[in-house]
Amino acid sequence: MQKKLSQWATENPTEQRRELYNLLCNEVWLRVAHHSVNTNQGRETAGIDGMTMSNFNGNLEQNLEDLRKILKAKTFEPSPVRRVYIPKANSNKKRPIGIPTLLDRIVQEALRMILEPIWESDFSTLSYGFRPNRNTHDAIAYIRNRLTGQGASYQWVIEGDITSYFDSIPHRRLIKAIKKRVADRDIRDLLWKFLRVGVMVQGKQMETLTGTPQGGIVSPLLANIYLDQLDKYMESNYLNLSHYERHRRRKQRKANFLYVRYADDFVILCNGTKEQAQEIKEEIGELLKNIGLTLSEEKTKITHITEGFTFLGYEIIRCMGIGGKMVPKVLIPDRAIKRFQHKTREIFAPNTTNESISAKIIAQNQLTRGWCQYYRCTSSPSIIFNKLRPEIYWNMAHWLGRKYKIGIAKVIQKYGDKDSFTTKKVTLTMPSTFKVRRLFTKKWHNPYTEKEAINREKFFSYENLWSGYEGTRYGWRDLREEVILLKGTTCNSCGITLHPSEVEVDHIKPRARFKNPKEADSMDNFQILCTPCHRAKTETDLKVLSRMR
Repeated sequence: MQKKLSQWATENPTEQRRELYNLLCNEVWLRVAHHSVNTNQGRETAGIDGMTMSNFNGNLEQNLEDLRKILKAKTFEPSPVRRVYIPKANSNKKRPIGIPTLLDRIVQEALRMILEPIWESDFSTLSYGFRPNRNTHDAIAYIRNRLTGQGASYQWVIEGDITSYFDSIPHRRLIKAIKKRVADRDIRDLLWKFLRVGVMVQGKQMETLTGTPQGGIVSPLLANIYLDQLDKYMESNYLNLSHYERHRRRKQRKANFLYVRYADDFVILCNGTKEQAQEIKEEIGELLKNIGLTLSEEKTKITHITEGFTFLGYEIIRCMGIGGKMVPKVLIPDRAIKRFQHKTREIFAPNTTNESISAKIIAQNQLTRGWCQYYRCTSSPSIIFNKLRPEIYWNMAHWLGRKYKIGIAKVIQKYGDKDSFTTKKVTLTMPSTFKVRRLFTKKWHNPYTEKEAINREKFFSYENLWSGYEGTRYGWRDLREEVILLKGTTCNSCGITLHPSEVEVDHIKPRARFKNPKEADSMDNFQILCTPCHRAKTETDLKVLSRMR
């Protein structure tokens, strides 16, 4: 059905699509939307109603059927978004994050599944953010490769920044933009409800008169739909020019431009003068003003390419290469290196020695893997990766020394593994194991009309990283490893053989029945269970404990 929608949109670029709401009420459609949300990282994060995916899945068939009936009756009402604040990168300020309810997330995913195939046939190939089979590396590859050879003439860079873009989108204008392709009023009405639903901050409901739903699944798509106007303006006026037209513009002493957008971040490269770069900046600022947005004068800079500019966390600069010629390079910014080092020191902080060794190794591996995979496409990343290896190594060594109150020599003797550290189950991953990945410009294909698997970018974020903190169960992961080594991976209840990652280590006698909870963690009180058996036993234990109380 998505293929048909995208094919229709490609063949009818100016027409509106009708009768889309029935898809939203389709049982299979909702089931696929649920599966997508169910496999998401934040599946257990609850909105204002407190419902998690575990709660929903406890009576899955009935819950999906109830949702389908409400949608079919057109009585579905979204709930206000729960707003929390998290620290901004490299800043003392905090940014808002919205957490919709689980039902809202499923409905938004179902909406995205309808709308995205239509707009994927319309969107510019120069838009890379929050789109299937497009990612940060593709945007950087396009810029670097266009700066090579004939692209050496691009001298000035406009680093575009829109003030509070996701909070500023005018609702009526956004719905008007959607109306160009969607004639089904029921779909538009539902989107309007999500836009106007409001947010809940510390128990108080606040109106949302502009912007897209914070943290909403459909929000990035809506943001791309609205800013597609900027892409189309740049394409029609400056980008879709023949070689002859570009050559003629240069003869007339007019500038040509290179443009790339990733969500609300964009860059424009100019091969003319600084004054011409300033003119296009003012032109874009006026265009955005006309559609209800504001170009940030403070953050929108004009920089010479030899000074370098930062885009999507990378530093892009033209400088002297090995052969003595000026070449474009993609580098790791110094502040990105410093933040990695700061996070590493936070993981191995002296006050965390009560936590498990395996918890610390897993936390550091997540940081190292995500960071290195993001920056392995830069110019000579191995130089930076090799410099970071000793810091990780010695941070881990000193942490182990403090934990067991032993010297570094004994730490290396007991836990050392060549240039790393290891337990019986996990090994500390070093940045030096990640090799460079070359960037190539890919030819874009509409994933909904081509025989191509749909992949979505997995974002590396410090905010979602685990620091190895185990809460009140200090040392639990190390204890879990010991139980599995001693008792195996076979479920004591149903006899099924499990992968170590699937094992549930269960207390035979619940911890709540011990005056001293530490006494519950004896080997005699542990058993191996699979997830279904563990859930069943937990329910039984809770019933017994409630009767005792």
